[in-house]
Amino acid sequence: MQKYIISSDGLNLIAEEMGQGLPLVFAHGLIGTRHNTLEQLAPLASHYRVVAFDQRGHGDSTPVTSSSQLDPMRMAEDFGAVMSGMNMQQAIVGGESMGAATALLFALHHPEQVDALLLTAPAFGDRPNSEREQIEQMGEAIIQMGMEAFLAQAAEHQRNKLGWPEEAINAVARNFRRHQPESVALACRTVPSWVILEDFAPLQAFDRPVCLIAWPGDNLHPLDLAQRMASTFPHSKLAVLNSVTEIFSQPRHVGEIYLDFLSELAR
Repeated sequence: MQKYIISSDGLNLIAEEMGQGLPLVFAHGLIGTRHNTLEQLAPLASHYRVVAFDQRGHGDSTPVTSSSQLDPMRMAEDFGAVMSGMNMQQAIVGGESMGAATALLFALHHPEQVDALLLTAPAFGDRPNSEREQIEQMGEAIIQMGMEAFLAQAAEHQRNKLGWPEEAINAVARNFRRHQPESVALACRTVPSWVILEDFAPLQAFDRPVCLIAWPGDNLHPLDLAQRMASTFPHSKLAVLNSVTEIFSQPRHVGEIYLDFLSELAR
């Protein structure tokens, strides 16, 4: 896999690609990085040129110092910068959670550059996210406690209260450790308040094929939001996983779902 430095809006974004074929650009979620995206989308590499990038303020990309740098539309335009930097005129575009929001905004504003849209676990739409205060408090805890103490406390909660398997707990911790603490804390205090659409009317006018992946029992990524989106897009498919832990225990399943969807379009 080859790594690239992409300039966008005064920041550097780190992108990585794998595979060959039609271009596909994908953005991770809040506290995620390109690494877990590439793991999830590995099944697509046999048919597509998959590009994953660390969104601003995350991973190896430039840390953010102001909440204005985390404006959803500014982050959406990072897709265009990545595509331009990778010499792509059009691409399949997608994202997870926070990345689903930025991918959706890019697709709605630049439909001529989008061949299809892939949305994993949408978290932000036309209503405030019910978990925003909890995630904002998580950002505060990172600053007050330090990253390692925060992760130890989080692991105890995930293990004893949520019943998460160790592989899911460890995967989340790996993601957190890849970030600059002040930057990811600012993202946790800013992004959860996003409301990216006044209503779903723009979705009704989007004529590209859309595939959504969601799961029940996760208030941060409400299944209801994905269902409402799927019923509003003219050409969409919704795949429902068993739970959020499935993306940690079987990350490649995400790529397999998208590969099946895109293969059907190609027939």
